[in-house]
Amino acid sequence: MAEARWTWHHINLDDAQAVGTATKQYALSTEQTGYAIDRHERAHVEYDSLAETFLLVFNIPDADGDAAQAETHQMTFVIKGHDLLTFGHADAASLVQEFTQRFDTPRALSAYQFLLESLYLITQRFMPLMEKADAERHQIALALRDKTTRKRLLELSDLETNALYLGNATRQNQSVLEQLKGLSVYHGFTPEEKERLEDVLIEARQLVDMTSLGSQNLAQLEATYNSILNNNLNDTMKFLTIWSIVLTAPTIISGFFGQNVPMPFMHTPGGWLITIALSLVLALIFAIWMTHYVNR
Repeated sequence: MAEARWTWHHINLDDAQAVGTATKQYALSTEQTGYAIDRHERAHVEYDSLAETFLLVFNIPDADGDAAQAETHQMTFVIKGHDLLTFGHADAASLVQEFTQRFDTPRALSAYQFLLESLYLITQRFMPLMEKADAERHQIALALRDKTTRKRLLELSDLETNALYLGNATRQNQSVLEQLKGLSVYHGFTPEEKERLEDVLIEARQLVDMTSLGSQNLAQLEATYNSILNNNLNDTMKFLTIWSIVLTAPTIISGFFGQNVPMPFMHTPGGWLITIALSLVLALIFAIWMTHYVNR
């Protein structure tokens, strides 16, 4: 599907005037520009055979390469006639710059080759993000093993949430690439373009496997420390229960001898020592009984 002449234009979605101009200049529908503008649009691909317009929405990694960011970003590719249009917010600026540097002579490629090379580059950009997330998970695991604190558990929870977002983005991208093979436009691809699509698919599947494994590790780590915290809480409750019962012994004895009626040892020298001894003996009996009860 080689094209003799085509041009690439990038439209900054943060510039409403540029979006309006591109919509009119390239006769785009409001639905197509709506896909590009919507930050919450899911990754998808479609081809309008009547208008001969190809549209692909693809998830891109965070501009700062931050594994702790749960936000998702998208870039939209539109191929219509001899024009290839890319739409992106400020998040896509670094990608556009890299496209320009790597493909400084785009006419050496067909429009679809340029598209596939761009998708391959985007997919590769997820790899450092996955490695960083894995390193952060390892650091938090070591920190929790040293001391389990609320702050570290919240960091673990945040990392797990962000891994879910990242996994969702990579799965959507893989699904889009697989759907692309089912479109009519795919049958017009050259052997080189089909081979490159397979390369992108292999990278996308590897990313999905990595995100899935990372999410499983985080879930297992969180479950382990939840179990540890529950066991610690049970131990604390056992300790408090035993001591609350043991400490009822002096209350019983003091309450019994505090009645305003004649009681044993009232006139006995050192009677208060006898009541203390009775309290200690009763507390010891309670302690032995409760310890045996909770440990059986």
